Amino acid sequence: MPELSLPFPDELMPPSGGQENQLKTKTLAACSPLALCLVSFSAHADLEPFTFGASETVKHETNVFRSETHPQSDWVSTTELRAGVDQALGRERLLLSGAVDFNRYKKLKKRNSTGYDGSAELDWSTVGDLSGAFGVDAHRAEYLPGEVEVLDTTTNQVTTVSESNLQTTEHAFARASLGGESRWRIFGGVDATRRKYSSQSFAGNNEHQWSSNLGTSYSTSPDLSFGLTGQYTNGEYPDNQLTGRASKFTVRSGSATTRLQASAASEFNASVGYTEEHSDVLTSPKHFVNGSLNWVWTPPSRFKVTLGFKRSSDSDTGSTGSNTGVVNANNLNGVSINNVGMLDVSYEVTAKVSLGASGVYTQRKYADLRYLNPQTEQLDDANGTTRTTRFMVTAHYLPTRTTDVSCGAGRESRRVDTSLTLVTPAFTNNSVQCTASIKFD
Repeated sequence: MPELSLPFPDELMPPSGGQENQLKTKTLAACSPLALCLVSFSAHADLEPFTFGASETVKHETNVFRSETHPQSDWVSTTELRAGVDQALGRERLLLSGAVDFNRYKKLKKRNSTGYDGSAELDWSTVGDLSGAFGVDAHRAEYLPGEVEVLDTTTNQVTTVSESNLQTTEHAFARASLGGESRWRIFGGVDATRRKYSSQSFAGNNEHQWSSNLGTSYSTSPDLSFGLTGQYTNGEYPDNQLTGRASKFTVRSGSATTRLQASAASEFNASVGYTEEHSDVLTSPKHFVNGSLNWVWTPPSRFKVTLGFKRSSDSDTGSTGSNTGVVNANNLNGVSINNVGMLDVSYEVTAKVSLGASGVYTQRKYADLRYLNPQTEQLDDANGTTRTTRFMVTAHYLPTRTTDVSCGAGRESRRVDTSLTLVTPAFTNNSVQCTASIKFD
């Protein structure tokens, strides 16, 4: 008999990034297991419309598996190579990008993996202020699920598995906008997404969905605008292990938005809306109010402050953007509402040195969450709250106009109500990392 598990994914390993610059003389070395050496050239070369880059990240985590009972520390090296094209084609613009990254662990070598990013987009415009874009993109990266409780139906034994798992997401989109620089603007779009996990323990979270949106906005002045947006999502989990068949869901939402440029140094973005979720597994539809509020402050000093709040059921609980993310997999058989608060502060010490600090607090409320109890081997319902805090401090240094070096330290901690201890684990993870990157364009 096959093994049966009900994992509940929470986090994605964040991608490494870099600073865009021009070419100048300097050597930047950060060696990985692949012996990558980041070097810039002594003479400026005009590569337009092409760009090339590379980065190396070395990171240490004290709890790689996000486990409450079996913390495992390790070093991981991530090497990334990337390239892109930004080419004007008359009134249109073609954007192509691709990247490949190699994750290599010092001790947990079975978790070594190779990921990629790729995208193609064509931006178009016509007369009459009509414009838009369509494109495709694909992404594969290591997924950090934490512990997974697996029930072997042959032996009736429950074991804890911390296995390698890759998440692959394929996405296609088309969008259009009518209005240009005028006060009124009408916009709409469609998206199709397919998400799959390499681990059979996570097969129940494989997902297919498509969505459409339509909205309008009006600017009373260059500094103030209002908008209305409606969105409809239809999808399924083709390998739902609770039902043994594909489970379908639909989501309808509407929101009102506003943007205010209060001053040259202060900008507000806000939204409030209402969402209704249906699933053929749920006994009744779920309803909730969603919204977001973001404030960006850039005073004449060298500080920049970003403060944000968000309420949604998005699967990404680490950002405070608009409620347009992939539907949370946990909502298939229940509902989880995320209340997120975020603060980011950066300070430019000199033209080449900057400091940053960020913190995120996420409160996730579960209601009627159905799961397989590994102790009783029966389906149970869970209600409760998890509280996750993340804090990170970083320092950036720009040795040349083409290179960027950053180092930082962070801490992530999750507390869990007793009623959810069999569903998602509590944990604490401390990390330190350094990244060196270079880009040619």
